[in-house]
Amino acid sequence: MKKSFEIPRRSILKALGAFASLPVGRLMYRSIAHAQGMPTPLKFIGVYHPHGVSAEHYARRASDTDTVFDLNFADSALTPFDSPAKYGGRSFKNRIITFEGVDLAVAELSGTSGHGAAVCLFTGSMTTPGDHNAQGPSLDQYLARTRGLGAGTPFPTLNLGVGASGDANQDAIAHAPGGAVIRNQLDPVVVFDQVFSSLVVNTDAAAAAAARRRGQSVLDFVRGDLNSLSGRLAAAEKLKLDQHLSALREIETRLTVVQQQTCTQPTRPEKTGNADPLNDFPKVLKYNGGEPYFDRIADLQIDLLAQAIACGSTRFGTLFLDDPGKIYTVDGTALPRDVHNEVAHTYSTSATAAGLATRVRLARLNRYYYGKIARLMQRLDEAAALDSTVILAGSDMGNPSAHSTRNIPLLLAGGANGQLTMGRRLQSGPDLTSHNKVLISVAKLFGDQSNSFGVANDPALITGGFPGL
Repeated sequence: MKKSFEIPRRSILKALGAFASLPVGRLMYRSIAHAQGMPTPLKFIGVYHPHGVSAEHYARRASDTDTVFDLNFADSALTPFDSPAKYGGRSFKNRIITFEGVDLAVAELSGTSGHGAAVCLFTGSMTTPGDHNAQGPSLDQYLARTRGLGAGTPFPTLNLGVGASGDANQDAIAHAPGGAVIRNQLDPVVVFDQVFSSLVVNTDAAAAAAARRRGQSVLDFVRGDLNSLSGRLAAAEKLKLDQHLSALREIETRLTVVQQQTCTQPTRPEKTGNADPLNDFPKVLKYNGGEPYFDRIADLQIDLLAQAIACGSTRFGTLFLDDPGKIYTVDGTALPRDVHNEVAHTYSTSATAAGLATRVRLARLNRYYYGKIARLMQRLDEAAALDSTVILAGSDMGNPSAHSTRNIPLLLAGGANGQLTMGRRLQSGPDLTSHNKVLISVAKLFGDQSNSFGVANDPALITGGFPGL
């Protein structure tokens, strides 16, 4: 039996040549692949937020099920995912999966509690005695570098942050093989200059036209290569060839539109001198004057990361979100300026009036962070990249006043190229489930067959995916 005709990936890249490494070339490759029925390459973003969760305002209500649930109950921490008027103009209720009953078992096993357990969130690694360092790579580094899935992009990974560079364990979420820390890039200007300064898309009309002409030349080359095959193919294969030539003609008509819709060069951020002073951010580092600007920086980092994903500059990234700085209101209600000591550390499970008030304050802080994740989803959706992106967001603790690594908030968001049924709220069994199970399930989405991820002296904690996911 003859094999069905298909343009191999290597042939496409060969035809594109050096042009394949340029933004338009990468867009063309994705379009050709899409025309052949190949899925858009899957992307991954890991997002960290501090200070645990107000469990009472995060967990499912008694009337909720896995697939039928309310995110807008009183003081819900998850409101940003289902409040179009406030967060991004649309609902993402059916684009998330929340987890309950999941713990950082590897942190618990190695005696790492509180903020220092951030190193365990994406590494799934027990920490070393004494200094509590990670012992393995974070999931983004494992997929992009160890597995080589990031090799076809200019930046195998982008590791961005707000406030803290990752020098301390409580701020470190990206790790190389062996556990070496990969620092968070904190400055949106540096991110822009590294990723977008050489991007020639929708900025200069003449340059964009020249890029389209180069794209047309590549299409002509590919078309000539296909036409040369015509005389050597059987009738059935000629039909498939005609289909591919039609796909190329479709790419010709869509190329400019694809650029405009998905790969637009963002505006270069300015640290000072903006027309609106609230857009200034002269400092970026925590404890060095950066705190008042963290909210602005977070929005810039989110927008840049989403656009980098859309432009094919990277497939893998992390985003570290620190305290929100001098944010005085969330949904119109004031937050204490010192959210660490006045919100996280005062959280109480007591049913007294005072205890209930602490739960609401923490839920409001959680809502701030989930609002940033909703913004990331909105930006990816605007760039037609949400369906092919997996976002994994979580914290390093559950109850922040106890610095407990049990029952942490963890959620998946995006589309995963249709490999996951989204719009669910999953609960583990009566015993807490190791969060490594979720990491393993995410790795499987990218074709990893090892069925294990992380470092622990208890193999059960780092083996097997999350049940039912």
